[in-house]
Amino acid sequence: MKKTRLDIQQDILLTLIKPIVYIWMWMDSKRIVKKDPAFNFRRKEPYVMLANHTFLFDVIHVPLRLRPVPFIIASQTLFTKQPSKFLVSQVAHVIPKSKGRSDASAIINIFGAVKRGYPILIFPEGDNTFYGETNYIEESTMKLIKKLKLDVITCNVKGGYLSKPRWATGKRKHRQVVLEYKLEIPKERLIKLSLEEVNNIVVKALYNNDYEYQRQVMVPHPGKKLAEGIENAVYVCPHCEAINTITSSGNMIKCSSCQKEGFIDSFGFIHDFMFDNLIDWDKFQKNFTAKLRDSVIKSTGFMSFLTMENDEQVPIGLIELEYSNQQIHITGAYTDSFPVSLVTNATITLRRDFGFICNEKHYLIKLDHYGASFLRIVQDKY
Repeated sequence: MKKTRLDIQQDILLTLIKPIVYIWMWMDSKRIVKKDPAFNFRRKEPYVMLANHTFLFDVIHVPLRLRPVPFIIASQTLFTKQPSKFLVSQVAHVIPKSKGRSDASAIINIFGAVKRGYPILIFPEGDNTFYGETNYIEESTMKLIKKLKLDVITCNVKGGYLSKPRWATGKRKHRQVVLEYKLEIPKERLIKLSLEEVNNIVVKALYNNDYEYQRQVMVPHPGKKLAEGIENAVYVCPHCEAINTITSSGNMIKCSSCQKEGFIDSFGFIHDFMFDNLIDWDKFQKNFTAKLRDSVIKSTGFMSFLTMENDEQVPIGLIELEYSNQQIHITGAYTDSFPVSLVTNATITLRRDFGFICNEKHYLIKLDHYGASFLRIVQDKY
């Protein structure tokens, strides 16, 4: 099957900007690449590559040395606002997919790209981790892998999370990412495996705990605002069990209820709180979901509507989002109220963009606070 005119355009543009991207990624993070001899970065035969999603730019670091450049499966929201819309539709090889639901058009586009000779790159968690540990992997990914009948390559990304935590608003220095590529399942073996067996292999191959990795390598990432933004990831104080009382300033963390204070060091570890890492803290706070849903949560933010039919993001304006008594209330530039039970396909994209569908409307709210709280209110998956 011949390449399309858009394929050729993107191939040319990607070749032209490659030196700039290399410099950009070199400035972003030190890259350490480890490769299985059985995998060639320039192999011509199509394959499917799976990678864990540790920070925003691993979507650029992972395929950086691959030729031909793979088609990346990415959120459809990237196609709704400039400049990302131009980049993912005209420059990069990207296939849009709606998060949290099956997408027939995405499947068709994936098979089409393979027939035209391109590899496929999937981050099966769907989102980069908030807490530093490989997240839930969609079962639909395993079904797709079986249907593609291609070699399965994995790339385990380590060190990226603590170099640039998703929740953090402050920068870290000396960022570093390790990329480990491996031919995980040859296509001849894939045919013989069940979905459960494929899932077990993939989950094991992509698993990473960035805190445990950091305990081994102890790479410092100094900064002056290492704790700021942490209230977008944690919502239960582990000492007094109050809800949404965690605040941050500089490198300091404080509970406004019991006045407990702690700090984050240059290695990313928490001091003077019950947990020294956010993975254990999150496992603890998941026990308080019922208490969270009995609380009142408020945040200001900027709201837009997404129209997926023509890939547009329609800005609405500043609003206040409130949750109470199993109801969502929106006031400000837009007013609406509806029960949580009507909310579907809830996700957090980037650092704090809260997206969901209700009454056939696609909401996208860039929250100022409490992203993890709102997400846990409306779903139990992530």
